[in-house]
Amino acid sequence: MIKLYEEPGNGFVGVHFDKDLKVWIMHVDCKEWSVSTYKRYKKITEDTIFPLLKQLGIEEIYGFSETEKEVHFNRMFGAEVLPYIITTQDGIEHYLVKRSL
Repeated sequence: MIKLYEEPGNGFVGVHFDKDLKVWIMHVDCKEWSVSTYKRYKKITEDTIFPLLKQLGIEEIYGFSETEKEVHFNRMFGAEVLPYIITTQDGIEHYLVKRSL
């Protein structure tokens, strides 16, 4: 995994290339969440994370959302829900979301 941004004690944003799906998957781990955190992460995403992805040649980023709440979270950052359900190796079904850069 490539870590693109990290806040000690709060979490990170990273990506990895999924060999089965042949797409880049984004991971977001954030322990503390609030409106101010959302606004901060929205700015970090636009000013730091997306430019880093573009430098890596990544034009689309995907993510797995297990719940409707996670889908809503991804939509807040401009992702669209695709009409696919992905079952991960641990047997958990996820909505597949996509964000074009």
